[in-house]
Amino acid sequence: MSNPQYNPLNASGTNPLLLLLSLIGITLGGVFLIGQILATAAGMIMSGVGLDEFLLILSNPTAYPEQRTMFLVMQGMASLGGFVIAPLIFYYTMVKGDLVKDFIDFPSDSLRAIGLTVIIVFSFMIVNTVFIEWNANLSFPEFLAGFETWAKNLEESMADITKYLTNFESTGYFVLAVVIVAVLPGIGEELLFRGFLQNIFRRLFKNDHVAIWLAAFLFGAIHFQFYGMLPRMLLGALFGYLYIWTGNLLIPIVAHFLNNAISLFALFIYQKGLTDFDAESTEALPAVYVLIFSVFFVISLVYFKYHSKTGNEHERLERGI
Repeated sequence: MSNPQYNPLNASGTNPLLLLLSLIGITLGGVFLIGQILATAAGMIMSGVGLDEFLLILSNPTAYPEQRTMFLVMQGMASLGGFVIAPLIFYYTMVKGDLVKDFIDFPSDSLRAIGLTVIIVFSFMIVNTVFIEWNANLSFPEFLAGFETWAKNLEESMADITKYLTNFESTGYFVLAVVIVAVLPGIGEELLFRGFLQNIFRRLFKNDHVAIWLAAFLFGAIHFQFYGMLPRMLLGALFGYLYIWTGNLLIPIVAHFLNNAISLFALFIYQKGLTDFDAESTEALPAVYVLIFSVFFVISLVYFKYHSKTGNEHERLERGI
């Protein structure tokens, strides 16, 4: 499966280890500096309060439901700084290529590719409920009791924040949530994890599978929710294979967006009382649904792989990292 031509990070000529260290450093700067500055500025402007009161609000967000939109926008600004602006700084300082030409393609059969991506993502979401349930109920041996307590406390804290931010009090707020939770991560996280990290790992280890699963592991770990890490890692691996089969970052971007947007929409209609399905539940769906959609997933994935463009279409990727 390895193909040295299929790597947009080759052409810079920079040592891949140096690229990796640079990417890590710039991303950390984006997360802890650029993102925080943008988030704080947005929060101060939107809250309309003084610094002391603003810090008080930050210390206990869920106690201020009237500031929910502000917190959502702050999350968006943090994501923009860490996962969009920082990767772009890395690319245009370390690689200096043409981002669109290196990573994005608009194939003539776009509708078929996107249609298949919809089927693959939706089917996988059903199948992934099995792994969500298993991971959510994972127990540790006694000697790791301290870690288990820490992980559960962190999980509960993150769940509280997520529940607070996804209380869709209006359609407008729901649309804003789709932009911040589906559009921004779909673009930024795929550029970082699949476009950059995965291709750097591919140069380092000369193996597609190692590159995909390493990037997927980091994708799962970066969310700091251990009891949801496995399903996120599997999702990241799926995005990685979709990218490496096509050489087109647009496909995993669409897949990532669909996964997040479908989850938000399912939660939105549940809150409106239009369905009994709770998208926040960690219970697996009935086995019959999992089995049926497993078949759909395998068939659509195999079809996608063997009908994806390869060969000369990927020569443009030589211009990248």
